[in-house]
Amino acid sequence: MVLAAVILPFVGLFAALVVATPNSQLCTREQSFVDSTPGCKNNATPRVFQPAFLNVSKWIWTGENPTPGGNNIISTRPLRKNITTPCDKCAVCATIVVASDDAHTFYVNGVRIGTGGGFKQGQALFVALQPSWNLFAIAGQNTIANSPAGVMATILIHYADASATFITDQSWRTLEAAPPTNFQLASTDDSSWAFAAIQGTFQNPVWGQPTLPPVLPLSGSKWIWTSNTANTGAAVASRAFRKTINQCAKVAVCATVLIFADDHYTLYVNGASVGSGSFAGGAAIAYTIPNLLPTLNTFAVNATNDVGSAGLLATILVTYQDGSNETVVTDDSWKASLTVPQGFESPTFDDSDWPNANVVGAYGIAPWGTGLAIPSA
Repeated sequence: MVLAAVILPFVGLFAALVVATPNSQLCTREQSFVDSTPGCKNNATPRVFQPAFLNVSKWIWTGENPTPGGNNIISTRPLRKNITTPCDKCAVCATIVVASDDAHTFYVNGVRIGTGGGFKQGQALFVALQPSWNLFAIAGQNTIANSPAGVMATILIHYADASATFITDQSWRTLEAAPPTNFQLASTDDSSWAFAAIQGTFQNPVWGQPTLPPVLPLSGSKWIWTSNTANTGAAVASRAFRKTINQCAKVAVCATVLIFADDHYTLYVNGASVGSGSFAGGAAIAYTIPNLLPTLNTFAVNATNDVGSAGLLATILVTYQDGSNETVVTDDSWKASLTVPQGFESPTFDDSDWPNANVVGAYGIAPWGTGLAIPSA
């Protein structure tokens, strides 16, 4: 049932209609968009980001060489794991950290979500899930003859009300052969496949200890404020910032937000308070937002300067239902206000007369530098 609807002013060529359910929105004046598989987003709640902890996982391979961590031939091998959601839970999205010797292609529910390689650095992946059952598949590659081979991954599934960690271990299925056609699809029967063989733990003599990747990078983000010289000093005051993401071509499911402000901030997503942080800690904070609207989502920040320099810095990763992701950073496309109007955080708030934010400088500019602590994925 639609409880309320408010027409927003034009943003470029679009006029968006926001409704009070997370399942339906008007993308343009002519076309209404309905999320046909909303899952359990309605009941999901934002939370502080929880790392996937690759260090609890295990290296796995086929066992063609019975010696764990032993040499293998040049080959590509399939690895699969079906994860069924507990009856009292509802899966929304997942954070995955993966490392490989030598390379990997990662699929979730038949969709390729990432490729990478190397055992020294983990790779972070983000994906939307089906509510009750999900298939994770990896094509692992050993590209050097007579060398160790393995894949290691941790999957953190975000349920509507909690999360759970799954790792690569001997419960995964594999073949001592090249991946069959469509091996990544649910229609492929892996019941006769062998179980994977453990090759080692996170820290071992063969691969050492992979570096954990940051949850998101800040390198592409810009410090913003209401003046472009705020890094050298700004008024003691609070400022309001807004960014609306309008994507009519696909369905938004989750977002991951990495944010930092000098001196304080409160983050809102679609009108709801998500969390607050301060400069005193010297660390950016990440949040998981598992309840995005299907097409139009508003990120708003109330940022306060107590003394001296002032700035807001953030990276947002929006995860879509089709397996894709979109990165949004703080830059001069954000809207900014010298005051913090009542209700400014609401998606229906009219910011059409707000000016664009001023870019103070790129990540790394003085006085902040590149020393901010960033949580691991």
